[in-house]
Amino acid sequence: MKIDVHVHTRKTKKGEAHSREITPERFAEVVLSTDVKIVAITNHNLFDLVQYNSILGHVGNAVQVWPGIELDIKEDGKQGHLLVIVSPNKKQDFFDAVSDITNKISPDDFSISIKKTVATFNDLDPVYIAHYLQKKPGIPEDVLSTLAGLLTNKKRIIKEATNFISAGIFIAHGHASIYGSDVQDWDEYANQVNLLPELRLPVESFEHFCLLLEKDATTINTLLDKKTPENLCMKPFEDDTEINIKVYNDINVFFGAKGTGKSCILEAIAKHYSSKGIQASKFESGADSLSSKYDLKGKSLTKNLDSYGINYCTDEIKRLKEAKECDVTRIQNYINFYKRESQNKNAKKILIKDLTQLNESKPKQKFKEYSGAQKKIVEMIDYISNSQPISEVTDGETVNGIIKQLQAVENKLKIAMWKYFTDWKSISLLNNAVKLFRDEVTRKTGTLSKPIHTGFNKYAVNRLKIKKDASEILRNLSVSIEDEIEPVGTLGPDKGELKCSTSYSFHDGSLRDSRYSPVKKIKKTLQKEFSMCIKKIEQGALGSELFSHIRELNAIDGIEEVETVYELLLFWRRFELNEDTYEPSTGEGSMLNLHAELAEEKDVYILDEPDKSLGNEYINDVIIPLINDKARQGKSVFIATHDANIAVRTLPYNSIYRCHDRSGYSTYVGNPFSNNLVNIFNPSDILDWKKISMKTLEGGETAFGERGKIYGNY
Repeated sequence: MKIDVHVHTRKTKKGEAHSREITPERFAEVVLSTDVKIVAITNHNLFDLVQYNSILGHVGNAVQVWPGIELDIKEDGKQGHLLVIVSPNKKQDFFDAVSDITNKISPDDFSISIKKTVATFNDLDPVYIAHYLQKKPGIPEDVLSTLAGLLTNKKRIIKEATNFISAGIFIAHGHASIYGSDVQDWDEYANQVNLLPELRLPVESFEHFCLLLEKDATTINTLLDKKTPENLCMKPFEDDTEINIKVYNDINVFFGAKGTGKSCILEAIAKHYSSKGIQASKFESGADSLSSKYDLKGKSLTKNLDSYGINYCTDEIKRLKEAKECDVTRIQNYINFYKRESQNKNAKKILIKDLTQLNESKPKQKFKEYSGAQKKIVEMIDYISNSQPISEVTDGETVNGIIKQLQAVENKLKIAMWKYFTDWKSISLLNNAVKLFRDEVTRKTGTLSKPIHTGFNKYAVNRLKIKKDASEILRNLSVSIEDEIEPVGTLGPDKGELKCSTSYSFHDGSLRDSRYSPVKKIKKTLQKEFSMCIKKIEQGALGSELFSHIRELNAIDGIEEVETVYELLLFWRRFELNEDTYEPSTGEGSMLNLHAELAEEKDVYILDEPDKSLGNEYINDVIIPLINDKARQGKSVFIATHDANIAVRTLPYNSIYRCHDRSGYSTYVGNPFSNNLVNIFNPSDILDWKKISMKTLEGGETAFGERGKIYGNY
């Protein structure tokens, strides 16, 4: 949930923009369209109770709206701004107090001292948020010291920073810090929301917020247990040391020096969940190269061509390889027949030798058509009889009626099928008998039989079939296949999204792009020679060189490997960034592998040093939001890290610290909300979470402060 502790709804001073003015209706519309769930209204030197009540009426229970004011503080000639925020339960008392001190003084002219501020509001248990350093006009350090000296509960003082970087640095140096929008233009508010702080623990009220400020242990543990806690009892080490830790369906961070067993614990956690049937495995950054993960070399690549209407041409290729010429009957055969016909008296009497063979192709084709139809009807009857959906929407009587009608059709088809089968085989037997008699008469009498046909029909049909087969192969080789594009991940807001693209093309004999490789393990030379021969066969199907081309086809080295057009398919797989080919660096590969791991939908994520080779900008802008998003979804995230960006900025529900000294290994469990780390074997042994985090993760508080100077002004 987002929180905005610094919101203006009224233009109260002359120099302020009119865009700060907003009606209660518009306020509700804008805020309810965002993730902001807590808003403090802090107009300059004014608290408008009427407007405040109207806003409450419009937002209802969807958003907490806290009453507040931004005061002009004057102390010993020094000026600054101080926010005073109280509980909604005390809105009337707050309004009366503001009215009393302002006493009809205009917001432009009003100012107040620290002492009078405390005297006016302290009985209302407020939170004081001071403009600090770069947040102008800032409250000077000595004035803040005066404020602290007047309060019994100094934890109610918060320093307002300009952004999350400055706030993080203040916190690192022991200061409670937060920042708000200080909205200038309500039309732009929705665009600024992503920059607002997010509360990792659900805050139910202003009083609740104050308890968290004071790090109240009972409150923190109650909130933590609203998640789903689970006690893990494991023996992750070779010495069988048993550790028992409570984890949450949220972010659980393991940190400590190298060699303290963090990876072993993660492996034990993975085994624990796997044994319960939950998908869980330890992710190690850089374990697999990006090119291997996306199979750039296509070692396991396959492609289904059916969806593109591509014919694999299995039969066409087989027929071309086996093609032979059909001879035309020579004229000499007719001359010899008529010359010798009258020479043998016995042969003249045997007229059967002169019978012409009948055409059996028509009944044969009809038999195949009726046979195919009959099989389809049988399949349909079987499907209707056993279909669960059909039985659910149709009564049994209707189904039986349909089946009977289909059976009747099937029976008629079967009768017709066998009629055509009988005709086909009768003609076939007659033709065989004629041929047998003709051959026998020729052998016995020495008289040639009259040629049955000229052979030109078979010759022409054979050539046309060869041309048709070659044309079909070439047609399919010319089909375009669209590129496959798979999102890989983002390289950050400056570079953009990386994609894995795969282009396909058939080797038609003319392709010379070296970036393409065969999908199957076959030589590109073989692909090229095959396609070139098919072109020659198609172009010369009616010429005298046809069978020379077919012999050339069969003589290609490895021709037996080409059984379909699939063997001619080529691919080119590469990474692309902004439509250009791109080679990710090792660090970028680590980024994207981690991004892919977090993009996978599962309940448990186990990340071992995911920060390896990653830049702080990518961790902050991409990885941390992804991890936090998993936490919001109630996923269990376990992270072993040496990086403060992950270990601290994710504000983990659970921090597990591993350390080693002369006495051996120790395990501490805690969180940033209580700022404690407790030894699991000795509850009285308590460490400071912030100090240990800064020491272990950043190399000491001094180094962290120096780094702060680089990241932002404070």
